[in-house]
Amino acid sequence: MYGLGLDESPERLRTALDESALAVQLAPSDARAAATRAVALAAADRLTPALEEARRATALDPRSVEANVALGIVLRLRQDTQGALAACRRAADIAPNDSRVLTALGEALREAGQYPQAMEMFGQAIDLDQEAITPQLGAAATLLKSGSLLHAQALYNVLLQNWDYGESRTSLGAAAAMIALQNYDGALAFYDGLTIPEGSTLPAILALYGKGYCLTRLGREVEAEYFLSTLVERVPVDYDGPARGRDLLFDAYDDLVAYFRARGRDRKVTAILRSACERPLAPTRLARPLAEQLETKKQAGEAAAVLEKAILSSDPLEDPLDLTESVLKMVRLRTANGTRRLADDSPAARALVLAAERLEACEIGAAHYRLARAQSLAQQRAAAFTSLERARRAGYLPADRMTGEPDFARFRQDPGFQELLKQQP
Repeated sequence: MYGLGLDESPERLRTALDESALAVQLAPSDARAAATRAVALAAADRLTPALEEARRATALDPRSVEANVALGIVLRLRQDTQGALAACRRAADIAPNDSRVLTALGEALREAGQYPQAMEMFGQAIDLDQEAITPQLGAAATLLKSGSLLHAQALYNVLLQNWDYGESRTSLGAAAAMIALQNYDGALAFYDGLTIPEGSTLPAILALYGKGYCLTRLGREVEAEYFLSTLVERVPVDYDGPARGRDLLFDAYDDLVAYFRARGRDRKVTAILRSACERPLAPTRLARPLAEQLETKKQAGEAAAVLEKAILSSDPLEDPLDLTESVLKMVRLRTANGTRRLADDSPAARALVLAAERLEACEIGAAHYRLARAQSLAQQRAAAFTSLERARRAGYLPADRMTGEPDFARFRQDPGFQELLKQQP
């Protein structure tokens, strides 16, 4: 009832949490009880304990369908796509004719970008249970995400006309389709027809951000600011909900910064950026403008500290180009453009090492190239050459830029550098 939006009251969620906790207490070795507890915790935006409980459930019974589905759901909400796929496939191997299992697998496939396979799973789930709306919503969301906008819109309309439950979830999807079609008035009509749930659940975040986004596109920025600010105020600092909700939260921060900057409210912009940077897993893109403000005020040390903290606490899934742009800015500040070395165990040095570790499996050559520039400024010759070699293997080694790049001035005459210049991708 809570998951379908039929009853999103705090009382309903509290009951789910209380009863699942009692179930685990009464049957501590029962995988199904632990799996139910994991799903309840996930619904309450407590994904860290939800993951622990889901893993405990699979450890208790690796062949439990409920345990593997619960684990798949939690991992998908955390954007661990490969882990979610593995868990859902295990569940499907055990129960290949369970509509709920196939729906969970379809959602994991969609998040992995495997749209035809996702649609196949949703189709099978619908054939098995034609009264269930969840696989129908999953299919519509897949059409939307794959770019089949008109088909997605048509399916959402059918669901609104023919189903008398799950209306709030369907309306959220229909509004998203309208936004993708740039019909912002139409999307607002759907949002206005919703009762936004209390708290910071994902449906609440989607509705608040969606309204703010549409109003901004319609030139109604003052109204948009209200909904964006409401979203930021609602989400607690220790938010532990779906990664999608966190992404929208920081998008709201971006939009608020743009709103107040356009009005010359520099102090407000600074306050918003500081608020964003205090949150766990804040994108480093929000730390850079704050650092630039501090640098302008001749506070280079504080500016560097802001970036160090942001990088060290950043989301492991952060965009590599964003991460390396922040790392390059930090190293410039801490080394005075390459004239000073980084102390081995300094926060800046640790942040640089963390970035290099994150990029080991990265296939974006430009990110490795940017990291090499930072390592060169930090006077880390071997690391810089390793990053340049990875950039070359990824197909990005602009020799014309390298020869004149000031960040490589210290190593430009090194034989290893000269050899790399000859090795075009």
